[in-house]
Amino acid sequence: MSRVYLSVLLLLSSSFSYAESFNDDGGWYLGGKLGATVLDIEATNQTSDKDPSTASMGVVAGYNFNDFLSVESDLSSFGKFKQGAEPEKLIDFSTYIMGRYHVSDRAALYAKVGNSIIGNDLNLSGGIGLKYQISQQLELDTGYRLIGDVPNTEDDLYEFSVGINYKFGKPKPAAKIVAPPEPVIVPTTLNSNTLFKFDSAEISDSSALAQLAQKMRASRVEISVEIVAYTDTSGPEAYNFKLSKKRAEAVRDYFIKLGVNKEVINTAWKGEANPIASNKTRAGRIKNRRVEVIYIKNNVVYQ
Repeated sequence: MSRVYLSVLLLLSSSFSYAESFNDDGGWYLGGKLGATVLDIEATNQTSDKDPSTASMGVVAGYNFNDFLSVESDLSSFGKFKQGAEPEKLIDFSTYIMGRYHVSDRAALYAKVGNSIIGNDLNLSGGIGLKYQISQQLELDTGYRLIGDVPNTEDDLYEFSVGINYKFGKPKPAAKIVAPPEPVIVPTTLNSNTLFKFDSAEISDSSALAQLAQKMRASRVEISVEIVAYTDTSGPEAYNFKLSKKRAEAVRDYFIKLGVNKEVINTAWKGEANPIASNKTRAGRIKNRRVEVIYIKNNVVYQ
């Protein structure tokens, strides 16, 4: 029998180290159980080769300190065992310390060790079992336990039981599914000196456009895009107006080529209009030669 209790203690210690939560186990629980018991008769004067067995029933109450450690008490009736002239009815009250090892999100192995009171005698007791979460607050409890040196027989009693426990603690909230962040799309101003060849609508460096197209394709919110092209004041105004038109259309065509829905793209060209810097300096003229990509989401213009 000492080997049984040693095994229980080893499982208890491993439960403390490796327990994994499958539900919020904190708090009180109450349950009932039905089972079968066997009294291991070792007396030399036993008249039958079979050990006596009966049905058992009981109520269980316990408190879960956390996901792996509990205390539990149960009051059980083991029926009547005939030891001598009159059958003896065995009533037991037990208290245990229990450890659990969670093998899945719903199932946990447990081991318990403690004492049982039968009559006026205090007896060492221990057990093992499996708890399975049926719902957020109901769990199935199947177990086996041993009570040593039952009074009047000095023999060991084994019980196999199945029960249902109701847990009064708050159910653990379901894990929230966090959607990946939406790609950040901000209004973008592209410098024409970098984007296009000199005095041309031919794209020379498409890296910035490729990044913008990828973000637009990945967006989970429907947006529309307006492409507006500008020039500086160098050269005839009519020529600059046509050049800005060609550049806006070149950017549009490149977006479409990379998979952006053409239905959401609008183009505009302003030529020399709306300068953002002075056209009297080289640095200012470089800033004014630009393509702006403006986003419209839910009828709100981002620019």
